[in-house]
This record gives sequence, structure tokens and C-alpha cells, in this order.
Amino acid sequence: MIKHLFPLALIVFFCGFWSTQSAAQASGVKPELIMYRHNGGSVTPAPAAAGNIIGTIKWNALTAIGDIRQGATIKSTANAVAPGLLSANMVFSTSGAAGLHERAIITSDGLVGIGTMNPQYHLEILGNTHTSGRFFGRIHFDFNEPTDLPSSYSDEAYFERKSRAQLGLGLNTYANGGTLTLAPGGGSLDRQLFTGGDDGLWTRSQDAAGANAWSAWQKILTSADINGNVGRLPRFTGANLGDPSSTLGNSQLFDDGTHVGVGTTNPDAGSLLTVEGNTRLNGNTFANGNMGLGLAPTANRLEVLGASRFNGNASVGGNLDVDLSANIDGALQVGGNTSINANLDVDLNANVDGSLQVDGNGRVDGVMIVGNPASTPGNHELYVNGSAIAEEVWVKLQGSWPDYVFEPAYELKPLAEVASFIEENKHLPGVAPAAEMAQNGLSVGEMQKVQMEKIEELFLHVIALEKRIRDLETENAALKAGKN
Repeated sequence: MIKHLFPLALIVFFCGFWSTQSAAQASGVKPELIMYRHNGGSVTPAPAAAGNIIGTIKWNALTAIGDIRQGATIKSTANAVAPGLLSANMVFSTSGAAGLHERAIITSDGLVGIGTMNPQYHLEILGNTHTSGRFFGRIHFDFNEPTDLPSSYSDEAYFERKSRAQLGLGLNTYANGGTLTLAPGGGSLDRQLFTGGDDGLWTRSQDAAGANAWSAWQKILTSADINGNVGRLPRFTGANLGDPSSTLGNSQLFDDGTHVGVGTTNPDAGSLLTVEGNTRLNGNTFANGNMGLGLAPTANRLEVLGASRFNGNASVGGNLDVDLSANIDGALQVGGNTSINANLDVDLNANVDGSLQVDGNGRVDGVMIVGNPASTPGNHELYVNGSAIAEEVWVKLQGSWPDYVFEPAYELKPLAEVASFIEENKHLPGVAPAAEMAQNGLSVGEMQKVQMEKIEELFLHVIALEKRIRDLETENAALKAGKN
């Protein structure tokens, strides 16, 4: 009899203890709040079964006298029960105008669902998602509605699988594809990208006419999509969506890789440039080859059919033949600067003061010979067989002026060493000997530089001698004073 009453007394004790402690906080080294689910009577309990709610935490509130409503709950439901095994989930619910509603779940496999009670991934969210920080992980397509048209998007980037036909794209081997919608918000227009077929990427922009209106799809071109006439250079042809440089078409320029044509697709095979039509040049023109004006050039560099007039600079890279028998004031008349890179033949029998008269600037881009020098021209630009006179000559040296003599690191040769060098070589150190000057000539600029170097060295020797003389005079005066 006592054995049967003891379990009942124990149950009554714990029930009384729980009623007194239900409003108190759990405390201690390991505080716990345990909900214990079993079936059957308290004396002879039976195991819980799959589908049983094994515990619920509720938050209730009195909304009116006699009216108590649930605000939120956390409950756990058993999925599988066996000896030594229990798997269960956790469901989070909140209440709204329609009452209590399940919002999120953590399954027994650790999958988290928000807005769905049957998640298939570690985190599955039904509805829009926003994060203010970085996002790491994979992004999946929404493939539940492959045929619906795009609806509204707000401040998000959204991946969806869509049907090409429903989006208004052309037929393709692959009926479906993926769209990425970028919706920055803040009054901006949304932009979509589509891929999935074998025809590349497509894009379109939200139409300003409405939130769900879209402009026509445009293909993002690649090198395989840009075509045109072979050899024809492209040009921008017109505006597209406000961008004047968005479309390409043929220009008047043609280039086959060897010849260039302007206004023609059949340039002359013997010319680098062929111009079909009138040509105007408002600047300098340089021709490094034959040029024909009005006719095809033959052997001469420049051939003109008819009168020619140059009101600016003219550069001729070859021979220039001028009618020497023409009854004009001079064989060659130029109204501006003239640069000649080859021979210039002027009537030597003309009754003028000189064979060549230039009433303006003259430039010779090459070797110029005056008279008939006996020596063969070398690496000089001007040869004069005779004397030359000038009011002033400026020589611009390539190297440095010999002020380096006054630098502390300069090694000044002692006079004894200079005397020994002169005794042996019969000329100053650093100065070319007479035989070399007789053979190669004299460089005025280089000689001026060498002479200045020797003058500066001489000044240093004089300054040193003066110092020695003063030291000797001081020493001599001291000796005289000591004898007296």
C-alpha cells in the first residue's frame, strides 16, 4: 500500500513546487527551463510520438476584460521518436490582424526557412530580402514562375528564370533563360539582363511610362556581331536613346590594308592614297614620293598640269623642274618659305646678281656646298671653298662649358708634369697637335672650349703661385725681424 502511494505523493509535491516557482527566474550554475512531453498518464507515461508538440512557449496579453490574445509563440514538434532518438524542429509564430501565423522554422536537419515552412536549403526566404552589409554565398534563380512577366521591383537585385517567348525575345534552341533585374530605387530606371540562349546577352531598360513598362530588348554586341563592308571604315551615323555615338555605319574612307581611298572603294594600286573628288589642304603638305596634280606622275617627284600657286610653305622631297625658258622675272617664284631636300636647278645664265635669289627665309635640309672644295664632303652640313664673312657668329656647344675646372674634384696637373708633356709631345695636354688639325681641320667651338679650359687652369696655377709668393714674403719678413 505504501509503494502505491509514494509515486502519487511525489507527483503532488512537484506540482505544488512548480505552482510556486512558475513566476520565478531560473538561476544557478546551469539554469534550465525544461518542457517534458510524454503520452499517457503521469503514473504510467508513454513515449512521445512523431507529430507531437513537445513544447511551446507563449506570450499572451490581456486585450480587454475577459479577452486574452496570443502575441507570439515558439514551439517544437517531434519529427521522429525511437529509443535513444528524437528529432524535432522549432517554429516561430507571431500574430497580426488575422491572428497567429507561422513565420519561420528551423528544421531537424538545420535548414532555416523564413516565410516558408518547408525550406530546401540552409536558408530559404520567401519574399524580398535586404542586407546592409556584405553577402557571401551563392545566389539562386527563382524558378517557380518561369512564364510570368516582370512585375514591380524595389531597391533590389533579383534573379529569375523566365520564358523567352513571354519576355518577347525571339525563338531559340533554349526556351528559357535567366533575368537579372537591377532596381537601384531612388527614382532611377530599372535595368534587366537576360542570358540562357546561344545568342549572347540581352538588356533592356524600364520605360519611363510606367513601373512595369519596359523598352525593347537590345543585344549586347560582341566582335562576332559587328559586321560591315570589307575594307570600309565605320562612322557614327545617328542618335539612339539620346546617345549620338551609339550606331555605326559606312564612311567615305576605304582601307584594304595596303591602299587607302577617300570617296572610292577602288584606290589606285600604285598609290597609297587615292582621293576621288576635289581636295583642299589648309596646312603644310609633305610628299615622300611622286605627286601628280591633274595627271599621273611619271619620273618626277612633282608634276603639275597647269598653273600652280603656293601661298604658304612648300616642301619638295625630290627634284623640282621649273620651265627655264619662261619669260618671267625668275625661274622659280615662291610667295613664302621654301624647303628643298634635293637638287634645285636654276638658270645659271640668267642676268641676275646670283644664280639663286631668295627674297625670304631659306632652308637646306642636307649638305650645302659653296664653291668647289678639293676635299670629299664628310659629316658636315656646310662646305665653303674660300673665305666667309659674318658680323657675328654664335657657336652652340653640345658638351659642357669648362667651368668644371673650378670644381674641387678637378685634378689640376702640376706645372712640372705639364712641362714634361710639352717637352715630349710639343703641344699642350688636351690640345690636338698641328698635324691632326692640318688633316681634319679646326672646330671653332671645340677650340674655344679647350682654350677656355687652359685659361682657367692657368689662372689656378697663377693663383697658387701668388699664394706661395705671399707666404715666402711673410716668412722672409719674419726672418729679417728676428735678425734685428
